[in-house]
Amino acid sequence: MELPHNDPVSVAAARDKKRSRELLVAGNVPCPESEWRAWGETDCDCSPEFGFPAVVKPLSLSASRGVIRVDDAAALSAAVSRVESIVAEEEGCDLEDGFLVESFVSGPEVAVEGLLRGGVLEVLAVFDKPDPLEGPYFEESIYLTPSRLGPVIQAELGQVSAAACRALGLVEGAVHVELRVTESGPVVIEVNPRAIGGLCSDVLRFGTGLGLEDILLHHALGDRAPLPKRVDTAAGVLMLPVQGGGTLVRVDGVEAAAAVTGVERVAITVHPGQELAAWPEGGAYPGFVFARGESAEDVEQALHTAGEELTLVYRGVDTQT
Repeated sequence: MELPHNDPVSVAAARDKKRSRELLVAGNVPCPESEWRAWGETDCDCSPEFGFPAVVKPLSLSASRGVIRVDDAAALSAAVSRVESIVAEEEGCDLEDGFLVESFVSGPEVAVEGLLRGGVLEVLAVFDKPDPLEGPYFEESIYLTPSRLGPVIQAELGQVSAAACRALGLVEGAVHVELRVTESGPVVIEVNPRAIGGLCSDVLRFGTGLGLEDILLHHALGDRAPLPKRVDTAAGVLMLPVQGGGTLVRVDGVEAAAAVTGVERVAITVHPGQELAAWPEGGAYPGFVFARGESAEDVEQALHTAGEELTLVYRGVDTQT
């Protein structure tokens, strides 16, 4: 059909955390230091040369599954065993791929949502993640846009994200880049050749009501008209935490959460009887809360308030979100 697309080799490289690290380093793109290790080797849990804190990370899982921060040698050894079990039980994963031990990068985490057109990255949104992601696990919570970061650092985020895409050979379509903002500038954590996950894209609106998927479909069909302006009201999404996990009985407080000022809707995406696992074994969010307001502060407060209204009730255990 001769539609614009990425080279499958580049997509595969972006999805392989080991290969993507190699390409980012070769392209002089700031990213964590990392060491590849093979499962089962006698020294697979030895302390990394770059020291602690560090992060144990499988090569192919998504949504921060199997990602664990470790602060010393004992924690590293325990994490390696735990992550190996997670990978071994995951269909489609191969223990022969090994895993990474990476340096932990301090600083607030952000996400850049973009569209590649002919190798040029157009930034659609910069998302703040106001709740600290310090570990030991990395279940996400809130995404807010527009970012409260200054224009200079936002420009740097776009430049570093574009450099990361070039290093990986990505030239077309949606891209979702995770970065940390450090004192020395943005550091790329991960580059995903896809749009933002789950229902989170509902946060973004363009022109007279177009959604992110509309923009991406127009691009996929060869439309190269100027992108419509994003609706610039403050907006955000809360991904409901799993907490303890177990067999879900019900979710209480949905009506109260939906009634919070600024909340547009509450979407529960799990059903009674479903088994939910907390991070790092789990990777599915029970639902999403969407809010809009005059400012990012208003939206963040609305999302936190709505989240406090929601209770996931598990068989035999009540878990407050």
